[in-house]
Amino acid sequence: MLPIEIKPNVYWIGVNDRTTDLFEGLWPITQEGVSYNAYLINDEKKALVDLAKAFKTDEFCDQVDQIADVSQLDYVIVNHMEPDHSGILRTLRRMAPQVTILGTGKTRAMLESFYGITEGVQVIQDGETLSLGEHTLNFVYTPFVHWPETMMTYEVNERILFSCDGFGSYGALRGGIFDDECTDPEFYEREALRYYVNIVAAFSKPVLKAIAKLADVPVSIIAPSHG
Repeated sequence: MLPIEIKPNVYWIGVNDRTTDLFEGLWPITQEGVSYNAYLINDEKKALVDLAKAFKTDEFCDQVDQIADVSQLDYVIVNHMEPDHSGILRTLRRMAPQVTILGTGKTRAMLESFYGITEGVQVIQDGETLSLGEHTLNFVYTPFVHWPETMMTYEVNERILFSCDGFGSYGALRGGIFDDECTDPEFYEREALRYYVNIVAAFSKPVLKAIAKLADVPVSIIAPSHG
């Protein structure tokens, strides 16, 4: 799939995975596949929200390059540290050594233990905002939805919630990313329920806290990391 503009200068740049048999080594996805959804905000400052698995590096960077030069990226926002969200980081740092990685305090510790990355990392606080130019980001800590370092990112002007594993689902994308383009919504509803039960349901109390925390936030688009 090619990059898709979801709002002015905000692009879906995800990739499909139809070769992995077990999601996180446990959950069968041989038939369904899965998408690794990432997003590029192409503003005065250029920011990636989420990444993808390491074996998708070439395809992912090709997606970015259709919108902006990878080497000119300013920020990578790490909502979650699992390798299907962060596996490209070390390669990306070689391509864009000036890029600043944004995440929670726990993310900073995991960046060192996972990838040996200690430089160019900035810890952002719960509720902190960042201006990219015409777009403003607000960072919302959502711990244990479903790892302790997890957060969500909210684009204020276009009201986009980059919800990480919240609202995610199994199922590779089939040419479109919007619900009104979907030719088989029952499939994704079923796979979203299966994803929640498998991945997130054990953390239902933190999920309820996150829902309460975001209850008054006006959302136009939910942009999850899968499905």
